[in-house]
Amino acid sequence: MARKGDQLSRYSMYKKIAQQAHGLDLGRCVLSVSHSKDLCSRLGVSDECIQEANYPDVKINATGLPSESVTAVISDQVFEHIACVPSEAVAEVHRILVPGGFAIHTSCFLMPYHGNQMYDYTDETNGDYWRYTPTGLAFLHRQYARIVAVDGWGNPLMSAITGLGLAHSAVPEFRWHPLNLLSRLNRRSYAFVVWIIAQK
Repeated sequence: MARKGDQLSRYSMYKKIAQQAHGLDLGRCVLSVSHSKDLCSRLGVSDECIQEANYPDVKINATGLPSESVTAVISDQVFEHIACVPSEAVAEVHRILVPGGFAIHTSCFLMPYHGNQMYDYTDETNGDYWRYTPTGLAFLHRQYARIVAVDGWGNPLMSAITGLGLAHSAVPEFRWHPLNLLSRLNRRSYAFVVWIIAQK
């Protein structure tokens, strides 16, 4: 049986983030926001260094943590779901990071709506509020000392692929496989997913 990789919607994103974060010291107190522990592990953070902060017990815009108390904050596909103005979440993460600490966030741009109430757009508790361009993420993080990377992955085919229900298909680790080929097709102006690595 062929070994499968990550789902198509995240396959290339995870590979690029790992490359862009290579060599960064994320420290010994890394906050995993709303079940982002897998991404923490992919970036080399050991379990004993991960502190989980999962919604609804902890909100990214109101963590309740002391200022300058964590060395990195990592959130994976969280920012589109925050029920606040995005700048509030960015400011809270900045507040709790130690000087030189890192914020790593992934989110989406051209991903379909995926709220709790799929088609009731008037339901303010639906859980799907925001979309971001890479430029927008950089703008939100302009108070940081350095943007290590801000990027996106996607292509014009992803709308059709998503409509066919294939966006969450696992990508085989064979470069000749159609899903693997598609995962390497990137037109950044059609970013399906986006991310930022910023240093305080």
